[in-house]
Amino acid sequence: MKKTPIVPAKRRGFTLIELLVVISIVAVLAAMSFAGVTAAMKKTRTTTSLTYATSVEKAVNDFYTDYNRLPDFTQDEIKTDSAQGEDLLKVLMAEEDGQRDLDNSRKVRYLEVPEGKANRNGLIRSTGGRQGPKALYDAFGQPYTVVLNLDYEDELGFSMGGKQYRLRGKNVAVFSPGADGEEGTSDDVATFQKKH
Repeated sequence: MKKTPIVPAKRRGFTLIELLVVISIVAVLAAMSFAGVTAAMKKTRTTTSLTYATSVEKAVNDFYTDYNRLPDFTQDEIKTDSAQGEDLLKVLMAEEDGQRDLDNSRKVRYLEVPEGKANRNGLIRSTGGRQGPKALYDAFGQPYTVVLNLDYEDELGFSMGGKQYRLRGKNVAVFSPGADGEEGTSDDVATFQKKH
């Protein structure tokens, strides 16, 4: 019987094309999961922003219920990063500093929102001598617009992103431009039904 020589098996590695295919598949899977995570984060931020907007609307309505009037302002549209926005936050949080007549003389704290950082995601407080609330931002870093029905009419009328709104039976509406920073787009955060 003749012995056949044992030849060691030839080691075969991956070809360059096989490696490129595997890398491409991994890249596609990573991109798909990244897009999913990004969409989930945007949805979470939108929900958080709507929660803050609803809290402001509820605070104004509670103030109205207690005092039978809205907070005393000359403008009916107030940005929460303006001087009047700062005053409105102080009224709703019972932190008026005596710079003007006390609007919330009963010192009822109507608004509770978490503190944010770097002008985003919550309440920003003043630094230095005055420690009161300074501004309120949504989770995307945009200020809210608070529209007050200072005429006490049946409809609250205002414009958002070039569209006119007339809300029946409302004393207040609150909105922000959302993720894209532009009013009148589909990602706006609002306490009312938006027109599309």
